[in-house]
Amino acid sequence: MMKTKITVLLLIVAQLCNAQVNYGTPPENELPQKLQNIKVAIDVMHFPKENDPIKIKDKYYWKHATGILSKSSSITITEFGAYLYYNKQWNLRKSYDLKDLDKNFGTKKQIMQQGQPYVWVDNWRVDNRLFGGWAMWYFIGTTEKGEIVCGYETINTTSNLLNK
Repeated sequence: MMKTKITVLLLIVAQLCNAQVNYGTPPENELPQKLQNIKVAIDVMHFPKENDPIKIKDKYYWKHATGILSKSSSITITEFGAYLYYNKQWNLRKSYDLKDLDKNFGTKKQIMQQGQPYVWVDNWRVDNRLFGGWAMWYFIGTTEKGEIVCGYETINTTSNLLNK
């Protein structure tokens, strides 16, 4: 009897582990507290904005690029990272080390020159589980005049596997 209960329990747990997760869709114009009341002066773009995964061996890859641009002035980035949307709110996934900005986006000393696009070509999400969700990349910096500014953009990673 106990062996049967354990077997059933293990089957249920296995099903839950393999079930697709739906984290919901963030409401438009809802921002994390950190970004509220900061002037937007950094354009952030993702390509593609809706990102479908491919499977390579035993992992899923959501391959996309992220670009940043300042049209108004040079900006020194002081913080950047990503939020994930779940539990009906934006939750900080990670704030990155500023050295990563230079390495991944090609800035020098975290300075974005006016009118110069910077692109992280291989900003890929990788996981051994297939599930979609929303992320928001954000950038906070200071202009040449000392004004604190930001930029952010969402990206939708789907569970629509391209190579079935």
